[in-house]
Amino acid sequence: MNCPRDAAALELKTVGHANVQTCPQCSGMFLEHGQLNAITDPTPGDLEFSTVDQDSYQHDDEFGPISCPRDATTMRKVDFNIESNIILDYCPTCHGFWLDANELARINDEVKRLNDAGAEVPDPLLVRISNFFWNLPVPH
Repeated sequence: MNCPRDAAALELKTVGHANVQTCPQCSGMFLEHGQLNAITDPTPGDLEFSTVDQDSYQHDDEFGPISCPRDATTMRKVDFNIESNIILDYCPTCHGFWLDANELARINDEVKRLNDAGAEVPDPLLVRISNFFWNLPVPH
């Protein structure tokens, strides 16, 4: 496989818990279906599913359209998270992602921010259980 940005031959490299195709020149990487979840910081839920928006809106970034290194399909621009301003290239055929240099670090920063924000929100079930025990009569 070749890099869709500079045509350099991609090299297999271990990133997180997966072996991914990376570009030695631009530091971009091609992620097969399922690898985005494997290489990002742990989070509940499926990052790939939540990233791939089903609308037809074209999310533009500073890069032009590219072809998937796996199957040459024109990749779609998708928001990683609508509030993060991280735009990824997604292949609708093989469901792979192309990440440009530093996008993985930006994704991990965003995942950490979301995890921290989620930790501040009390779990409704735990609140109800806590209230139940708090309101039990104390034996004398």
